[in-house]
Amino acid sequence: MTHPGSSDDLPLGTPPSYSTTTTLSLALLTIAASLVHGALGTFDYPLSWPGGVVYILLAGLLLVYGVLLLIRYAEARDAMSDPLPRTAMYATRHERMNHLTGVGLHAAALLVACIWMALRHGSLVHLAGVLLSLWAVGLVQRSHRRQTTA
Repeated sequence: MTHPGSSDDLPLGTPPSYSTTTTLSLALLTIAASLVHGALGTFDYPLSWPGGVVYILLAGLLLVYGVLLLIRYAEARDAMSDPLPRTAMYATRHERMNHLTGVGLHAAALLVACIWMALRHGSLVHLAGVLLSLWAVGLVQRSHRRQTTA
């Protein structure tokens, strides 16, 4: 059974999605967004410790996701120059799950930032977190479309 974007659908020689500049941009943007959301969580912590803790933990998950994505990018770039690759580096289940994880984490961070904006009556500081997460969701969607249409 093949899935859309599986290695059977991609033409031979298509670079793996992890090796694109979109992935590098997404990794760096996710790391930046995690730092912004984490800082906002520490400022929100005194107002509501459960909400602040959840926000900080979510920022930590975003940081882990961004660092792992950066590592995958470096591995993919290195593996592209391997003269004897051991496995095909095309769309795999792992890459499809990466898409869902990225959208889920950034959507959750966006939602939490919007909730804090509403609770603080339009705090513009949280708007930076909202915009970074919106941009990241757009990048995740763009990289996923590239996988399924390539």
